Amino acid sequence: MINAALYIRVSTQEQALEGYSLDAQQGKLEKYAEYQGYNIYGVYRDEGFSASTIHRPALLQLINAVKSGLVNIVIIYKLDRLSRRVKDVLELVDLFEKYNVTLFSLSENIDLSSPFGRAALKISATFSELERETIIERTRLGKEQRIREGKMMYNGNPPFGYRHDNDTDRFIINEPEAEMVRKIFELYLEGYSLRKLYEYCKEAFGHPYFSNPMCCKAILHRPMYGGYFNYKNELYKGTNFEPIISFDTYLRAQKRLEENRTRRTHDNTPYLLTGLLVCAQCGNRYVGKLYERYNKKADGSETKHYKYTAYGCAARVKRDKNYHPARCNNTIYPAKQLDDYVCNAVENLKFDGFIEGEYRSGTIDMLVNENARLKAQIDKLLDLYISDMISKETYQQRASKLENEIDKNSEIINQQSKADIQPNVGIDYIKQRLAGFHDADKKEKRQLLQLLIKQILIDGDNILIEWRVKSLYAFRSCYVHARLRSHKPYIRLSRNYSRHAFIRAASIC
Repeated sequence: MINAALYIRVSTQEQALEGYSLDAQQGKLEKYAEYQGYNIYGVYRDEGFSASTIHRPALLQLINAVKSGLVNIVIIYKLDRLSRRVKDVLELVDLFEKYNVTLFSLSENIDLSSPFGRAALKISATFSELERETIIERTRLGKEQRIREGKMMYNGNPPFGYRHDNDTDRFIINEPEAEMVRKIFELYLEGYSLRKLYEYCKEAFGHPYFSNPMCCKAILHRPMYGGYFNYKNELYKGTNFEPIISFDTYLRAQKRLEENRTRRTHDNTPYLLTGLLVCAQCGNRYVGKLYERYNKKADGSETKHYKYTAYGCAARVKRDKNYHPARCNNTIYPAKQLDDYVCNAVENLKFDGFIEGEYRSGTIDMLVNENARLKAQIDKLLDLYISDMISKETYQQRASKLENEIDKNSEIINQQSKADIQPNVGIDYIKQRLAGFHDADKKEKRQLLQLLIKQILIDGDNILIEWRVKSLYAFRSCYVHARLRSHKPYIRLSRNYSRHAFIRAASIC
């Protein structure tokens, strides 16, 4: 008994335009196998897969069956069902011959046992590959023309906040959902974290869209709400949809998202001010370090006395010659005293005469949108791995390369965006957070400090707090004197100048 394997494949486009439905192919192949008296060992169906690759689930299963000696003949409807690439078709033919398996194409009726049949196979495969390349080129040109016209393309359901009108090919604003989108951007720019924003939306809106904790982040990343769409690392002004928010609002949200990303690694650090302290002398970050002090006995032996934590310039306390060629001698500050000083400055913020921030508009580097595209690619790779389309090693290798590109782009964004727009901070939200600041845990305090403070510059005995908020009375009258007395430093508050070097907590007004 001859065991026959039936292989059928169709892409969505082919099924719609050419009538190559899976059921239609299967019916014809089954009739042929029955007429020849073959036993149908298995039917292998690949639905919705293009012919650009042979790494398809059903085809891979068929290859395993061939290698296991379970089939004697493979029957296909047409050669391009295997692949539209000549190289792939010839490789499959060689594989089948290696295991004494006959390949039969119902449409071409090619006899591969003769030289003429082999030549006919190559010619047919060549024309299939030409047809594939023509389709790709036509599709690419059509897509680029739509992009030049400002017409955004979207596969699947329309983005949250819109509905698609098939007659006009436009995305129409869904006003109830659009109001939710506006509220999300408003609250995020007021200071809400992504977690608190999600909790708010889930409670306030009750919409099924907010069942995923990452839904708010996805909304904040989408340029469509600002009137633009991304194509090949460039933003294009959309003509087939209207914006829900201003483009400037979208850019300010991207700025804050990027800042939060660079600082999220500090969430678990025991040091309150990590990520905020900057050495004014060499430009490196101040980092926290644990110190141990020992006392010596009369016999010269050492006994451990105590431990304490302090902040110091990375070029001094954690010097690496590859990154810090020159040693920095900037002042080392005990962690507790510096933490207390900054917290005292925050708690003494006065909002009488509060001045709303002035923000400069402009276009953030397209690398922000490039990162969004790269993250989408990582998600697709994960789907392919879960579906056994690629190996674990391939997934890890490609994902690692994409993540490295994201990190490089983020570094460039940070460097180029220092003088760009800053996220607006809602005064009411700040007052609400400050009310419970004293009793808050370290993580909550750190979040509020990062919201209020741009950076803290340290230059010896001089400390400058650069505030994100602009207040006429931001701890203006408080001065601090700090110095190391043996190993035990102290901080003394004073309203009067003296012969000592004083530190001023100044706001940028």
